[in-house]
Amino acid sequence: MDHTKLLLCAAAAMHGAIVRETLVIEEWVVDFLRPTANVAGILPWQKQAARQEPFAIADAQRSTKYMINGSYPGPALHAFENDTLEVTVVNRLFSEATTIHWHGIHPLLQPYMDGARDVTQAPILPGQSFTYRFSAFPPGTHYYHSHMDAVQGARGIRGPLIVQRKNDPVKAEFQYDDDLVVFMSDEWRDPSACLKLEGAMPGNDVCADIRHGSFNGVFGNGSKAYPYPQVTVQAGKCYRMRWIMAGSNTENFQISISGHNMTLVSLDGGYDVVPVQVSRFNLHLGERVDVIMCADQQPGNYLIHAQYDYACALTKGHFVPPGFTVVPSCDFYAYLHYETAGQIPSSLSGSGGGSHPRPVFGADFDLTKPDSYRITRPRVLQPEPQEPDVRYTINLGLLGPTYSAATNHPLERGRWYMDTADQMPPRSYRLPSTPLYMTKGKCGAERTPVIDIPETAQVVEVVVQNLSPTAHTLHMHGMPFKVINVANFTSWCGLDKPDCFLLPWWDPTSLLDKCPRHLRTPGDPRNKNIELGGYWGCAYDPTSDRATQNLATPLVKDSFQLWQRSWAVIRFEANRPGFWYFHCHETQHLMLGLQTVFNVLPSKQPPVPSDVPTSGEHWCPTVNQAPWGT
Repeated sequence: MDHTKLLLCAAAAMHGAIVRETLVIEEWVVDFLRPTANVAGILPWQKQAARQEPFAIADAQRSTKYMINGSYPGPALHAFENDTLEVTVVNRLFSEATTIHWHGIHPLLQPYMDGARDVTQAPILPGQSFTYRFSAFPPGTHYYHSHMDAVQGARGIRGPLIVQRKNDPVKAEFQYDDDLVVFMSDEWRDPSACLKLEGAMPGNDVCADIRHGSFNGVFGNGSKAYPYPQVTVQAGKCYRMRWIMAGSNTENFQISISGHNMTLVSLDGGYDVVPVQVSRFNLHLGERVDVIMCADQQPGNYLIHAQYDYACALTKGHFVPPGFTVVPSCDFYAYLHYETAGQIPSSLSGSGGGSHPRPVFGADFDLTKPDSYRITRPRVLQPEPQEPDVRYTINLGLLGPTYSAATNHPLERGRWYMDTADQMPPRSYRLPSTPLYMTKGKCGAERTPVIDIPETAQVVEVVVQNLSPTAHTLHMHGMPFKVINVANFTSWCGLDKPDCFLLPWWDPTSLLDKCPRHLRTPGDPRNKNIELGGYWGCAYDPTSDRATQNLATPLVKDSFQLWQRSWAVIRFEANRPGFWYFHCHETQHLMLGLQTVFNVLPSKQPPVPSDVPTSGEHWCPTVNQAPWGT
């Protein structure tokens, strides 16, 4: 669809309601494992799981959380498709600025409301407020979170955002009774220490890969102080479970529910697929998955299992490389709780019908594996043309030198980049002095990688190459994309075949024969042997790899995982004016430069209202400004 038609469709639909919300961000001292949960027993002495005053919280759990309206996660925002959301963000943090990004929302008519720090706005300063105004589009399961740095989201600035479709084909087909949001995350006592810098090996964090996983803001281990979280249902009802992976460092959770089949109906919010029954699905960082689940079993407590499979090899009993931290657990649990089923068990054995659940059936939906991209297809097909209008290759790599001494300055060594392959040397992302949208990227952005899409291009193809032994989870702002091809590397470079993670690009043995020598591409073209030559990827070869592309039924996404040493090919329509972030969603990678920006249709980008926060305007003034609040 061209730009004019897209805007006409958006404008024609702009007859919805105005939904006004206020989000007040404040600092609270809480138990970071259950900031607002209060699971006190009936009897006076059953207070182990009650919410505690700050002075009563044990040192190991006491932490500062940035909570929204006094809750974590933040309050769920609800709207119908093409309503106008007016969300006033009040920053009551003592000393930190912030922004809010609406993850999954595409502000077609208000691209300056995307909330990306120094891309579409400057931060909201402490003690100040700003009102975001944007159309609720596309419909689906989304969320909001701070886009200030690697830490604020982990501190608590995040919450669900649900946009209902007025004529929803999924609702019409399944006639489900209610929505049920499950907000998944990892929890950190001190994200400032754990998530800003790299650990013993670039690409890994300073602390353990994960310590605590949460369901709707609550961690549990079955103890009296931390009972397992519960997701409550009513017997006989069917639910659209809206799963959101809003974590910080954890790349994914493998999700299963004992005794209950699930039907996958939508990916990444509003991208409906042909329904398919699944027994388990892999929920990557930034992704959303909608499944239909009916509470049609004998009432009881049924185990919900979330496994961070990537970290299981770092648990006790496995070989843990020097400098890495043992992961206490890679398995996290909650209970699907029938409301008449009684107390949540303290063990993993379930209760009632959950103590002897029926087997579940269906596909194992895991987009880490290329075959899963063909398990289903979009509900409404939009085939791709044989050839795009323009092609880019974007490399993700690590630039040396890496950290070698305690006195090395932070955030300066071992920086990541996400830049076009023809850029030499590659540019690690640095913040512009003034938001890109205000200056059209023409001032104060000398060290910021911006890809200017030709205005004559409609279909853009991007080959994304991961030139490192670390997987990345990537998210696109403002636009969906189609995944038309994915390297099948997990068959020889997967969690069950980890040798390739450690080998250098020049390895002379036959272990790397699946990647011919001429395709092994070091991440740093000027220093190919950093970290003993271990940072490289197996490049895309159009001669042989186009044979596996899917132009007829590609899945539509806005977030996906790019496997180690691997590549993927995506396509998007360049019909949405704006500066659109494309970046890794793992927090320390974001801090260290793994991001780029697409500049789409600059001549059609609407003027930015003068109340949108900016910075550095004395030397980089706003190019095209509109009146306050328009």
